[in-house]
Amino acid sequence: METFDQIWESSRSNSLSWMYPAAVWCGAGILIALSVIKNCWLRRVGKLAAIFGFAILATEFSAQDILEKWRLRREWADLHPAQMTEDGLQALTVDGANLTLGPLIYGFQAFLVFVGVAVVLSVLRALVKSRRNDTMADTKDQPTHPETQTSDNPHHPPNIVT
Repeated sequence: METFDQIWESSRSNSLSWMYPAAVWCGAGILIALSVIKNCWLRRVGKLAAIFGFAILATEFSAQDILEKWRLRREWADLHPAQMTEDGLQALTVDGANLTLGPLIYGFQAFLVFVGVAVVLSVLRALVKSRRNDTMADTKDQPTHPETQTSDNPHHPPNIVT
């Protein structure tokens, strides 16, 4: 027979717990995929849409996960009233902040992850672009132009390399 403490711990990972990490990983993957778009404005608008869209999606998924966790706890408490302690009943009724603030905190965390990924990708893109421009502007392999000299000879054509 399970106790309320065991249900409390086991309900932390439930059937909806996979959705939040999936939203974060998919969002990061989409940001990486958007980084290869050559059009600057299309890439930026796509990244902004992905950041805000996946942050909202992660917030919603974390809310569903938290609601499911609390539903499982409440359901077990309703089915086993004799096994509930005073502390367990109090924990079920006073922890409303988790229901309210939990999704917002997880959503903000996902937003920060997405912004961090986008910044890192932008820095990497700038480094690759500057390195590419540096190799294109490298003139050490190009032949140097010989110096032109003018001659005092009036029969000598002007600006001839000697």
